[in-house]
Amino acid sequence: MRTWHGCPRPIVAHVGREHRKMSKGITAAIIGCGGVGQAIAQDLAKSKLVSELLLADINLKGPSSVKARMKSDKIQVYEIDASNPRAVAKIAKKADIVVNGTVPALNLKIMEGCLRGGASYIDMANGDHEFGHPMFDDQEVYGKKFENAGTFALCAMGIDPGASNLFAKRAADHMDSVDYVKVRDADTGKLEGYFFATYFSPDAMLEECIRDPLFYADGKWGRSPALSLTEVYNFPEPVGPQKLYRTDHEEAELVPRFIGKKIRNCDFMITLDENFVQSVKVLKQMGLVSFKPVNIKGVEIVPFDVVVGMMPRPDALGGKIKGYAMVLTEVGGKMKGEDVVIKTWTYISHEKVYEMTGLQATSYQTAMPVAVVVEMFARGELKFKGVKSPEAVDPVKFCDYLPAKAIPVYEAIVHTKDASSAKAVEAIPSSICPEVAIS
Repeated sequence: MRTWHGCPRPIVAHVGREHRKMSKGITAAIIGCGGVGQAIAQDLAKSKLVSELLLADINLKGPSSVKARMKSDKIQVYEIDASNPRAVAKIAKKADIVVNGTVPALNLKIMEGCLRGGASYIDMANGDHEFGHPMFDDQEVYGKKFENAGTFALCAMGIDPGASNLFAKRAADHMDSVDYVKVRDADTGKLEGYFFATYFSPDAMLEECIRDPLFYADGKWGRSPALSLTEVYNFPEPVGPQKLYRTDHEEAELVPRFIGKKIRNCDFMITLDENFVQSVKVLKQMGLVSFKPVNIKGVEIVPFDVVVGMMPRPDALGGKIKGYAMVLTEVGGKMKGEDVVIKTWTYISHEKVYEMTGLQATSYQTAMPVAVVVEMFARGELKFKGVKSPEAVDPVKFCDYLPAKAIPVYEAIVHTKDASSAKAVEAIPSSICPEVAIS
């Protein structure tokens, strides 16, 4: 790997002969067609590697919207209850690979359906036991079953987690040792007309904010109080400095386990609208994000479900958000005996995504890593079986493919006098050069 001293360079695909090998085309299924599912579907509908595309949801609005927009004969639409493994199996029997575009609470149900139907599986997030949802270790229990079936379950494979993990692994693979990994998610987007909304799944976003976030420090896992830790991180242009909050995220669990090198520290932080933060705190104090049912006039109601039900769907926000979404992974350690910090990031504007897809940047960014991995599967480039984390994917090939989907990947290597002792980004010398355009 060439060392670019502080100046970001775009990682541009160098497609070799083995990358050009195409099969006759696979059958891919997407179960759950909200904003992310629709973005994946739009991309795969154009892919020469996918001959049939099955779109399934309990609400046919999303699948029907994609079919109408893409006007592709390869798309078939199905109504499905994804909480029923038998129903999932009927779809899985028709598919080579199933993408779970629903919520983490349904991960195991859909995995069971894939095992019954004989299809491989991809999802974009894990759950948390505090909310009664399966975590990655619950998914790992199915490892032998997928191995025996000759298939795989690739978990947490969106933008973050997912691409963020592979950015970390790509950097770590070129380093002698790794001290820390920081995953930082920024969004400068402004949404008019909504006081309380999220650009991603409201269920998942609220859960990440009300749960005491996991972190990894000095080689041990711990948790800090929800929404209690903040920092100002200096992102590359066009985002710049942003206030971030530590929230609960998969990278803190998965990166220390699977990056391939022993590390000391890892955490995740994200920009959050201050109105949203204050609202979440008030809702939590009032018990309105509780999962415990309450009886109201003889009807059992889950407060959390009511709050989520009152929030707008992310796929309804396309064209209403103005600004940029950026995901960055920073890895500090040693390379060739020198202290270095490697930053890898990608960004795109909400306006550009709306112009391309009718959706918004958060959905699109989350979706494209999945589309890349589905196509890698179609090329025969995913050799593993069983249940895997994102780090099982070849990080170099993955980063090579992303730019073709309007997800540019940039890298900056900063040599420091003592990168290992840097505790905050302000302490890390920054010599980020002006953005370099992807060719």
